[in-house]
Amino acid sequence: MIENSVPGPNAKGLDQDARAFKNVDRQVLLAEFIEAEIERMREARPNLSSRLDRAAALLVAQLSLPPQTRPIRLRIGTGGRRQRFLVRSLTSGGVVYCESPITFECSCPDAHRRGQGRGCKHSLAVYISRRVGRTQRRGCSACGRGWVFRSEEVLDPDSGEVVEAINPVRCTRCGDGLSHEFVKQWLEDQRWIFARSLASNPHWYCWRREAADPKIFEQVVEHLREDGSPYLWWVSTYLQYVVGQHAYWAMGASVENTELIDRKSLERVWIDELRNTGGGGFQWRWLHCDVEADRAKLRRQESARKEPGDG
Repeated sequence: MIENSVPGPNAKGLDQDARAFKNVDRQVLLAEFIEAEIERMREARPNLSSRLDRAAALLVAQLSLPPQTRPIRLRIGTGGRRQRFLVRSLTSGGVVYCESPITFECSCPDAHRRGQGRGCKHSLAVYISRRVGRTQRRGCSACGRGWVFRSEEVLDPDSGEVVEAINPVRCTRCGDGLSHEFVKQWLEDQRWIFARSLASNPHWYCWRREAADPKIFEQVVEHLREDGSPYLWWVSTYLQYVVGQHAYWAMGASVENTELIDRKSLERVWIDELRNTGGGGFQWRWLHCDVEADRAKLRRQESARKEPGDG
């Protein structure tokens, strides 16, 4: 038996310390994921900024409190299926609200006052925690849940000595390797072609064959579908990914058989929803401050574009 393999008298304590350190490390990583997701949502939906601040307070409590007292819990039904999320209010003395795991509709007064689908702080907190949880479960053989931990030598600013540091970076082999910023830049860099055959539904597309790296094209398609929001267009539902001033989507073919990525301006989505083009009605209410005011604004815009003599 090798002498160094014999556990010493402090082996149990060392093992507990190692587990505690690993748990703290994971909490820090989760906090970084949550912060990044909140910033992504701020960019995509700036009108939710104040509610995202309140959702962030719920998520801070979720990370910092002991498991028994955390505000967000998931109730599991028979067969292991998610029944609903239960969110304990931090301000209303033990009141618990129910969240749908599919539609994220909430039973709180704010959700009923604003209308379901507009994002109360509870539904936003649950949505963010669920997205972060999915990210944590994914990965490939080359990474740990989408992250690669690289050892680097850095200069310690306090001691002035060169020390070893572990730097977590996103994996570039699996779909998790594409950050929101990477996807945004990649999409902006493509050549977008106007779909002339569908002028009544103005949108643009880019080709797989024109992408510099077909593998990255497939990863972007996977990213759009993983992180996109369902959007009904007549009898089809597409997963549209909002970044910048556009919504992006890929059609229903498998990833390896997808040849196009489509995009439409958010202004056009706004017009489509006001006109009920596509039959889906108001699906992204965050685009509309006041529906009747928005419709009046659209009528004024269309009237201003008409020249004298037009019908």
